[in-house]
Amino acid sequence: MTFAFDLISDLHVETWDSFDWEGQPTSPYCVVAGDVCRDREVLIRTLTHLGECYRGGVFYIDGNDEHRHSQDDLGASFRDLEADIQNIPNVVYLQNNVVIINGVAIIATNGWWSYDFDPSIDYEQSLQWYIDDSGNNPESARGIVGVAYHDAAYMANAIKRMQTHPDVRKIVVVTHTLPDPELIDHDIDLADTWRYNCMGNSHMRVALEEDTEHKIHTWCFGHYHLSEDRVYHGVRYVSNPRGRGHTEWCQTAYFPKRIEVPL
Repeated sequence: MTFAFDLISDLHVETWDSFDWEGQPTSPYCVVAGDVCRDREVLIRTLTHLGECYRGGVFYIDGNDEHRHSQDDLGASFRDLEADIQNIPNVVYLQNNVVIINGVAIIATNGWWSYDFDPSIDYEQSLQWYIDDSGNNPESARGIVGVAYHDAAYMANAIKRMQTHPDVRKIVVVTHTLPDPELIDHDIDLADTWRYNCMGNSHMRVALEEDTEHKIHTWCFGHYHLSEDRVYHGVRYVSNPRGRGHTEWCQTAYFPKRIEVPL
């Protein structure tokens, strides 16, 4: 017996001509690992469409792009996003929500980044690169580190609570950003670049230490625009990004990736 869901992320809908998911689902459930769209109205339309396609449920966590135009006040941005999503049929915003289906708990948070994924790359230069690349002010850019700490703590506490939950046999973890630099250490285009330090949250690995009952089966993520699917340290790490349109790192022909968790 297995629990199955479709994984999609990094749709970047505004960079493609259209998005139509009719007839694409391979299961009743879908996990969306962030970066759907920068435009909130388009984001809501896209999630509404996905909710119509997946009658079991769409389990969504935001990416950094959903907050691209509101990073000066991320707290307000998160609250507004939650309010926008709460009335969409069949769509669950996973931040501060744990979904349990057939003995599988789905736990998610954005993750953000800590500017220190590779400690040999200068922290301050990585921070300055992000300020220059994104156009955000220095205070907002530094504030991301605090959110990254918070997300890592939230994930660790949520996983800890699930260890003794009688209805949870397996855990699926979802973050938008990468939880471990090993997932991209093979990428020569990223190695030794300041962008590398904006790919993930170095503190997120602490969450694994709370998995004392070895319930974590799969860790889904986005943000990195190349697909990954590998197992190490007993956990399957998998992504299925579409990527930003008209770039080298995108999938023109894009389909859901079906994930199965044995029960």
